[in-house]
Amino acid sequence: MKRINKWTLLLTASYCVLAVGCKDDEGSYLVRETDVIQFSSNLASSQRITLRCNGAWRSVVPEDAQWLSTTPSEGVGTGEFEWITVSATHNRSAERTATLYLECNGVQYPITVTQANGAIIYGTPTLDGNLIEGEASEASIRFTYSNAYGDETIAVKCTPSGDCDGLSVAGTSFELTNGGATLALDIEGTPTKPGYATFAVSVDDQPIGEVRAKVYSVSEMPVEGLPVQWRFSEIMGGDPEKTDLQKRQPEWTTDKHTLNSDVGSATITVVEAEGKTATALNSWGYNNGHAYIKGLYYNDYWLMTIPVKYVASGTVLNAKGCFGGSGSAAAFFLLEYSADGLTWHQADGAKTETFTIKEKPVEAIYHVQACDVPKFPDDAACSFDCTFPVEVDIPNGNLYIRLRVSANIRITQNNTITTGGGGSNRLAKTWSVSVVE
Repeated sequence: MKRINKWTLLLTASYCVLAVGCKDDEGSYLVRETDVIQFSSNLASSQRITLRCNGAWRSVVPEDAQWLSTTPSEGVGTGEFEWITVSATHNRSAERTATLYLECNGVQYPITVTQANGAIIYGTPTLDGNLIEGEASEASIRFTYSNAYGDETIAVKCTPSGDCDGLSVAGTSFELTNGGATLALDIEGTPTKPGYATFAVSVDDQPIGEVRAKVYSVSEMPVEGLPVQWRFSEIMGGDPEKTDLQKRQPEWTTDKHTLNSDVGSATITVVEAEGKTATALNSWGYNNGHAYIKGLYYNDYWLMTIPVKYVASGTVLNAKGCFGGSGSAAAFFLLEYSADGLTWHQADGAKTETFTIKEKPVEAIYHVQACDVPKFPDDAACSFDCTFPVEVDIPNGNLYIRLRVSANIRITQNNTITTGGGGSNRLAKTWSVSVVE
């Protein structure tokens, strides 16, 4: 029998012990590329990382982090580099952070994942338009949103308070588009008093802000529709001035007999007096680069029709212009204004004079005296520059201003206007109406 050396027995026993230990451990390990992942987008996102593992591994996602996953979710490594993909679902709430684990041989290796804020962001509500006492509202409440995915539907409510009598805002729902946009809620009704109205806006019953809106009285609103202006020749022009005016005012010699303003939106026409006994108006033309007409008689008038808004009693206006004419034409014109074209108010600043016509006194109340052609345009008497407050309210309508033939006297002042219609009158230089601030 072969003898066994005691040292051999000792070495054999030691080897067996070491072999069992290696079998239990199997030399397994896991190394991950990073332990922190940051998703800068709130949309569904993925990021690949590498790992080296010798042995079986799996990913472990806690119950409160089910928005995270890995692909693959498990595997058996050979010690070589391999890819895994860490994915996050679309985040619809605030920024979120969670930790998943890669587990190997009972040891868990953490990876902390953070994803950007995914909550929809709503801008502060604002007012678009004005609220004006007695005027139907065309205003709206507007607010922006961003960070939307595009499949959301939100419920929006708006609650008015304060000086909001007559106003309402209907609640509604909106389907959002991807990214962001602006939403609008119409303010309906007619405010009944001036002051301040407040509109509180909520989305899905959560307040996002409020708007404090002034409700204006008509007297507080800036006048709209003024200034207006018509341009005629500054001199007694020739063919170039005539051609220019004809080009700019083609409707003057048509059936409309209308002069459209060069600035603003207004018209000048001529209106004949009711019961007129003289020959009707005739001979519309562009003589000398001026708007020319023949046949003006006592109480006939040049009429400016000006669409305006927010003209309140006390508003101060300025009207300017210049008249020319032949010696037998109407000489004296009185400036009057109206809110309806029926009831007329005399503007401030009229003059009163008495003239002797055929040995009889004739009174003339007027703002401007037309000049005979040879005197035009140097005689200041043929121009008017009237500043006057109005005594009417025009929230939304027409302001009418007329220059009415106010005396049966010729320009030459030696006779009455002939019943045959008189001579020619014309508008010259620049006519305008504006607000005096």
